[in-house]
Amino acid sequence: MQTKKKAWINLIVLIATLVVNGLGGTGLINDSSQSEVSGEFQTLITPAGFAFSIWSLIYGLLVISMIVMIVKSEDGYYRKAIEKITPLFWLSSVLNMAWIVAFSYYQIGLSTLFIFGYLLSLTRIVQILLAMHEPKRWLLPVTFGLNAGWLFIATVVNISAFLVQIEWNGFGIADTTWAILMLVISVALCAFVLWHLKNAAFPLPIAWAYFAIFSERMNAGNASAVGYVSIGGMVVLLLLAGLTYKKNNHSLFPE
Repeated sequence: MQTKKKAWINLIVLIATLVVNGLGGTGLINDSSQSEVSGEFQTLITPAGFAFSIWSLIYGLLVISMIVMIVKSEDGYYRKAIEKITPLFWLSSVLNMAWIVAFSYYQIGLSTLFIFGYLLSLTRIVQILLAMHEPKRWLLPVTFGLNAGWLFIATVVNISAFLVQIEWNGFGIADTTWAILMLVISVALCAFVLWHLKNAAFPLPIAWAYFAIFSERMNAGNASAVGYVSIGGMVVLLLLAGLTYKKNNHSLFPE
């Protein structure tokens, strides 16, 4: 298949993904919006609603990226990117849509599997972009770095929602303790993944989510230990992003 044709298909696949996300967000799938389903399985680490506005940024960057790859499909860098990431992008889009549908139908366990696969495919795209990176080529690494970062924390929240759905008792350990453990472990895992991806954009959406978790705890009328750990985690994540930026010679990715 010609490279430019693949680039066009990428845009069509993205549009299909946006349509499914729009249907899920407005409750036209199973008469249940994602926010309504999420509200039924609220956890101590569920972010405040405003956190999900980051999807507008991510999808906006994806649209721009797809258009740029069409326009510049003859450019050596973008031609290579199209050839290398297209299959994974299709896979990530299919998993994205499957996740939306499963979540809307309250199949939280199944949606957790889909979102985890979605995260893995995005992470692999970021790795590929790192391997083929050229100076001043920032659009694709930023787009997919932010997307992968957000999916990282979304996966953690999805797992928490599933545990609430199945009424898991946490081995008798308090919900607050589990929430703190998940927040701390997530920061540690983020640091591990970041060490491999070397993409300073990756921790930023996670830091945004931690701030939204803190805000949600404050809105509940009690910041609690979970809220304070969240704000501390946000600071650590921003420091990780800053250190990676510095290590990359003052760039979001190695120059």
